[in-house]
Amino acid sequence: MKQTFCVLIILISSLTTYGQTEFYIHLNSDVKVDSVSIAGINLSKRLKSGLQNGIAKFEIPSKSSDQYFIYVADKRIDGWFNAGKVDIYLDFKDNELSVSKTKNTPVYDRQARYFRNYEAFLKDKSNGAEFIKMAIIENDQDAFVLVPLNHYLKLNQNDIVQLNFVESFLNKQPLSTKQHTIYSMISSRIEKLKSTNNINLDKYSLISTEGNKSFVEINSDVKFTVLDFWYTSCSPCIKEHNEILSDPKMFANLNAELIGISTDSDQEKWIKYLEKKNINWRNYRIGETSLDKDLGIWSFPTYLILDKEENIVGSYSNIEDTIKALKK
Repeated sequence: MKQTFCVLIILISSLTTYGQTEFYIHLNSDVKVDSVSIAGINLSKRLKSGLQNGIAKFEIPSKSSDQYFIYVADKRIDGWFNAGKVDIYLDFKDNELSVSKTKNTPVYDRQARYFRNYEAFLKDKSNGAEFIKMAIIENDQDAFVLVPLNHYLKLNQNDIVQLNFVESFLNKQPLSTKQHTIYSMISSRIEKLKSTNNINLDKYSLISTEGNKSFVEINSDVKFTVLDFWYTSCSPCIKEHNEILSDPKMFANLNAELIGISTDSDQEKWIKYLEKKNINWRNYRIGETSLDKDLGIWSFPTYLILDKEENIVGSYSNIEDTIKALKK
């Protein structure tokens, strides 16, 4: 679900043992399955358990709700589940994996309802995003609150009042939530949004398409420069690149230039993507620089609009809002 969360699958960190959670995975399958495995945002490795009478048991070091990825064969279910003793009933039929029911994990139902509403919002934003704020209030003191908080932050990156609202909610969360990986990333992003008004691109030696170290030079002939932070495995990034390619003069018509900043580590993979898509705007690979970290960027795509003096005019999470801001 990496509309906004595809990066979280990559950014996995170790979890200090705060408590013990027991997952009982009940599998109803039309083929023989020997084992089930679980990974998570805060698990340092994937856990594996054999099935006994159709049930796999996992002991997980966590005392708060969290996001997990449950694997059966080559299929995966993503979901937030509570801490404690939790029963998860899965159906694996016709090579499709689904959750039939759960016990002792109300956060799963809340997140399922929330993501349905969020997906509908992304397709049609005319009804507004009030449901996101309501989800924040509903999930206060539960780690799942980090999901709507992150979505709310992405929608209001340039509004200091709303940034303070997100920050105040973060500050009053319990310690178990504050020790979560997503918490630290949201906190870092807020801090950077509030404190960073200018980028000195001369500080950052990026990698060019030729494989050389290079500095990004702002084109003085345009009023704005848009930095597109992305990577080749990011589905939303690819979707938006297709949209840009469908209208080659999208930025030129707004007196702006688009420059791609990829966080890929594989030069060959990156070049193959650019060539396959016939990307015709300037692109650099971030290499060993800290440009993304200095800006607190961990969610992709992220677009930064700069003026000629490299002042940050605005930060956005999709091309639609970026274009709207340029038109203003």
